[in-house]
Amino acid sequence: MTLLQEINVRDNKWLIVGLNVAAFLAVFPFIFFFLWIYSLITGSPEIRFSFNLWDPFLLLFLLALILILHEGIHGIFFKLFQPDKTVKFGVIWQSFMFYATSPGSLYSRGQMMVIGLAPFLVNSLLLTLLLALGWLTAPFYLFLATFHAAGCVGDFYYAYVLAWKHRQHKIIAEDTENGLKIFQA
Repeated sequence: MTLLQEINVRDNKWLIVGLNVAAFLAVFPFIFFFLWIYSLITGSPEIRFSFNLWDPFLLLFLLALILILHEGIHGIFFKLFQPDKTVKFGVIWQSFMFYATSPGSLYSRGQMMVIGLAPFLVNSLLLTLLLALGWLTAPFYLFLATFHAAGCVGDFYYAYVLAWKHRQHKIIAEDTENGLKIFQA
């Protein structure tokens, strides 16, 4: 196997800055996307905002819960595709990035795409379902869905690299504690 690319999100400062800028910029299209979803579900583009003293704490708690669920979903799919391999969880504190990894495990392009994009899809659908059931208010839905989606930029970047940048190669990917290694199969 020939190493085509190694993505190191732990030590590559420019990549960290780029992903953080992309996450900030992604807030804008995602807020409009989730506003559109909200209006489809409720039949109205009108949103009423009202907060009480405990709402900011509840939002932070729910956002932390979404982050834990996000990494747990990565872990579930790592295990689904490589049941005998170990899954590890951690945080890169200097860039405040949470991660799940299965060091030494190799995955096909399709498997790695599923592993990478599943948390965005599952959490977005879960939050939308909670909104439709009336269990989330519009402000909570918009905040949680938007900031979770914007926080998925690293996963979207991996998907771009896997699906587009190396589209001409048959590849195998290894998710590492530092990022991702892509090999020509």
